Amino acid sequence: MSNQFQLIRDVSPGTTGWTVKVVVAEQFSPKTAQKSPTKYQNLIPMDLEGSTVQAILYDQNITSFQEELILGKTYLISNTLVKLTSAEYRAKSGDVQWTISGRTRVRHIEENNSNLLIVTYSFTDLEDLPKYMDSNIDISK
Repeated sequence: MSNQFQLIRDVSPGTTGWTVKVVVAEQFSPKTAQKSPTKYQNLIPMDLEGSTVQAILYDQNITSFQEELILGKTYLISNTLVKLTSAEYRAKSGDVQWTISGRTRVRHIEENNSNLLIVTYSFTDLEDLPKYMDSNIDISK
């Protein structure tokens, strides 16, 4: 693999030959889809600039990558399916989703990038919440 890495913002549908260095910033529990028996799991990779993307694994890929994608660890990831996703299926803001499958290349690298995972909080006043009801606006920023 090349030592030249792209940032998450540089990867869009149709981008080829890319590799992004990421830290697994969030890892959700596997769930079953509402309208089918399909299981899925969302992850949030974060690049070294702090940008994030929603990544999703389905069915047997959840088990296949269970020991390989660990919260807080750093990886080189390439060859995911990159697609636009509708707002109703987003676990995170942004309109791009990576689908991690058997074709995806994931390589763990021994780097400590845990400093990227420092939690910061931004609060919304309770009286402001009604204006955000029934919308997909991210009020956490």
